[in-house]
Amino acid sequence: MTTITPFAAGSYITNRNASQLLTLKNQLNDLSNQLSSGQVSQTYGGLGSGRSTALAAQATLSALNGYASGITAAQTRTNLAVTSLTQVASIGTSTASTLQNGLQSVAANSVSGRATALANLQTVLDTLNQSAAGNYLFGGTNTETQPVLDANTILNGSTDSTGQTLDGLTDVINERVSAQLGTQKNGRLTQSASTAIPIQVTEESNPGTRGNFGFTLGSTATATGALTASVSSTVPATLTVNLTSASAEPAPGDSISFSLVTPEGTSTTITLTAATSVVAGSNSTFAIGANSAETMKNLSDTLTKALTGAASSTLAVKATADAATQFFSGSVNGGPGGNGVIPQRVVYSGTNPVGYASPDPNTTVLWYQGENTYDTSKTPPEPTSAIDTQSVQVSATGTVGTGARANTAEIQNVLAGLATMAYALPTTNDASTYNTYQAVATKAGGLLASASQTPSVQDTVTQLTIASARLSNASTTNKATQNTVQNTLDGIEQASPEEVITKLLDVQNRLQASYQVTSTLSKLSLVNYIS
Repeated sequence: MTTITPFAAGSYITNRNASQLLTLKNQLNDLSNQLSSGQVSQTYGGLGSGRSTALAAQATLSALNGYASGITAAQTRTNLAVTSLTQVASIGTSTASTLQNGLQSVAANSVSGRATALANLQTVLDTLNQSAAGNYLFGGTNTETQPVLDANTILNGSTDSTGQTLDGLTDVINERVSAQLGTQKNGRLTQSASTAIPIQVTEESNPGTRGNFGFTLGSTATATGALTASVSSTVPATLTVNLTSASAEPAPGDSISFSLVTPEGTSTTITLTAATSVVAGSNSTFAIGANSAETMKNLSDTLTKALTGAASSTLAVKATADAATQFFSGSVNGGPGGNGVIPQRVVYSGTNPVGYASPDPNTTVLWYQGENTYDTSKTPPEPTSAIDTQSVQVSATGTVGTGARANTAEIQNVLAGLATMAYALPTTNDASTYNTYQAVATKAGGLLASASQTPSVQDTVTQLTIASARLSNASTTNKATQNTVQNTLDGIEQASPEEVITKLLDVQNRLQASYQVTSTLSKLSLVNYIS
């Protein structure tokens, strides 16, 4: 006889009821978690068909956050660079304006002009060492090394690791000016003694020096009245000034004229005129003396002043500008050969200057220490674009250049202009002061024009301003994209509180009803059923 297990016929129904209760309980737990966390699921698997979209959206948001971080840092750097270079441009422009305005009162403005230019030079050098978050702005790709040496080292020199003395800007300028002026500071000319008759002026005798340093004499000279003047055809040439006769005496207005030629071929005309009375220190008029010997001595003394004045207002100023320009072309790194840029210095043969060359080993302070890459595919090689030395990714396919260098040609010119003004403005008030000041205004003014005249520092400011605007536009676009993607992701991952509460109440009611039915059925017996 087969034994039937009690309630065996109802075991399936019992298991099914238990399974349904567990399902409802799990639904209740999921809905409770959704209500507390606000998320549809704690895993991507629970998102169903939306999981692929959610994963892609998360990747996009991660990239956008990275772009935003880069843009924020780049905007800080770019805005600081714009502010710094705007100051450099402003200093250059205002200094040039001050220099031109000073022509109206040369003596008063020379000393103050020197001090102002030197202070401005130091300010610009300090400005070019600006940094943001520990990264230097004007070193090109090299953001870790201070791009510009301190002003004291640049001006006064230092000693390298081998003990080699490195000359600063002051020594470099003095060297070149001395080479141009010579020991008599008259353009390397030799003048006869002040009492000698006739008066003679002879060019530099060393053939390697003559034509490269100091003045040479123009081929002709003129004289009026009782004076004679001629230039020999010999090499070196000699200017001879004399009287038409031993007893001749110049009359007021009698004069001599001749020209001095610089190494670049520029001529300066010297005219000396006889007068009965002369302003002390004049370099253009000489007094008629009691006799011809005294007159010729006065002429010789005035000629000495004229030669030194011409040298100080042409040779010295140009030598200062050239030396400053060469100095600020120097660089520790890069250059056409990739081994740095060594400024040219005066080359001597014995005690005679004979040319210019970059010394080996280097004897000059190299003021710029940042990156200085050249494009060697061009002839001659050219510096690569400074703004492209730093870039930031602003989108999947977009980048914005934000780099800058302290040694661009425009900045070098502004520095050289300030240096020319600081070192070449006249320090004395004499007959040549105005001409010297005017020469400085021309030379330094031309260099300082790089602050505002294209190509200029202001052009670099404009480039960086445009870069900043591009960063701002990219940031706005990215934020809009981020909002759109975030809304899409929220639609997949976020649970609607109203919908969850409605479902939760429904499941709670169903689960409560199921519990009540199950409880009732659990109390059912044959006696209760029959009764």
